[in-house]
Amino acid sequence: MLTSVRADLINDVCSKTQKPAICLSALKGDSRSKGANLEGLATISIDISLKNMQSAHDLVNTLLNQATNPKLKTRYSSCLENYNDGIDDLRGLPAFLKSKDYAGLNIHASSALDDPSTCDDNFSDPPAESPQLKAASDKLQGIIDIILVISNLLKG
Repeated sequence: MLTSVRADLINDVCSKTQKPAICLSALKGDSRSKGANLEGLATISIDISLKNMQSAHDLVNTLLNQATNPKLKTRYSSCLENYNDGIDDLRGLPAFLKSKDYAGLNIHASSALDDPSTCDDNFSDPPAESPQLKAASDKLQGIIDIILVISNLLKG
């Protein structure tokens, strides 16, 4: 049974993610992970994702306020919308988990994953994305991917 508590559950989940190191760091760094089942790890991943989405949003807000280049202002403004959408997407996830709607959890986590990625896409041409924002986006995408992996395991 997939939801039984296993010592290697975190390693199993993280080995299936795009960025296993980010996954391991996030889950093993949270004291609630010890002994958690898949649903517990999903809850923890949602919490960590939301915290990181909010931090990235705050960073974009700071970058927007500091930007003097009109192109950067436009891009950061667009990114702010992306991260607002991401926060909304993530806030809706616990209800899907609670109702055991794992397909819904997956769909809405995928939507949340697209938000930082869409922001990154704004910087395909110069001027470049802030390295700090790119790092925050990469980490966030790695953490949201944990939710996708767990939702697929729970769907069976």
